[in-house]
Amino acid sequence: MSDCREPNVRLNRFLADAGICSRRDADQMIFGKRVTVNGKIIESPAFRIDSEHDAVKVGGSRVKAQPLVYVLMHKPEGVVSTVEDPQQRTTVMDLLRGVRARVYPVGRLDYNTSGAIMLTNDGELAQRLAHPRYEFPKTYHAKVNDIPTREDLVKMAKGVRIPDKLQRYTRTRPAKVRLVTRMKKYAVVEIVLQEGRQHQVRKMCAAIHHPVAALTRVKFGFLSVAGLPVGRWRYLTSKEIEKLKKGAPIHESRQSPSSHR
Repeated sequence: MSDCREPNVRLNRFLADAGICSRRDADQMIFGKRVTVNGKIIESPAFRIDSEHDAVKVGGSRVKAQPLVYVLMHKPEGVVSTVEDPQQRTTVMDLLRGVRARVYPVGRLDYNTSGAIMLTNDGELAQRLAHPRYEFPKTYHAKVNDIPTREDLVKMAKGVRIPDKLQRYTRTRPAKVRLVTRMKKYAVVEIVLQEGRQHQVRKMCAAIHHPVAALTRVKFGFLSVAGLPVGRWRYLTSKEIEKLKKGAPIHESRQSPSSHR
């Protein structure tokens, strides 16, 4: 958890980070002349403010900046990685007791996939980590039926053709793939991706005819869920936050996390 905020920030981002609304809704509030800064109506979402000293009001009510919060969760299977769910299923927010700030998941993790997911109210960092250009790696352990051959793993590492929602086939980008565990009727394969298509790991394994029986995302970048029980979460350390923001080389965090219910 961190109390540090940029003093010079876009007005729409400030409103979103303060938990008032989404950035898109903030734009509409600003265009609707509902937002003032130091008593003056501001009509540009890109208007930059000093979040520590400027008085920002929406409809006459003062908006205070929330502290920036960064959380790593070990999401269980059967939990939705969204803020709300129309089907009333359990969401990651239901597991995040004790965090007062309004945080959001960074990207998605499939309903039937467990593992590392990050939540934060730092919108700029979240967008950066989720953007394909940043090439932020995610590491998965896939339990697959039968034993893939070396040729299967090489094929998957170089890229395989998988379908999208419209059944259009495109090739995946190169990935790091290795065999972790080999048993009689199944194997565990580690796959490190720098892209994030829907159900990508499952589709990649299906493409080599070794369907996934269970899937876990063991790392989100360098952030590992090792030692963090399923369903628990922890705050990121200041060093981890700094590393994420600087885009430092990815490696294991040596700190033993303290978990929360």
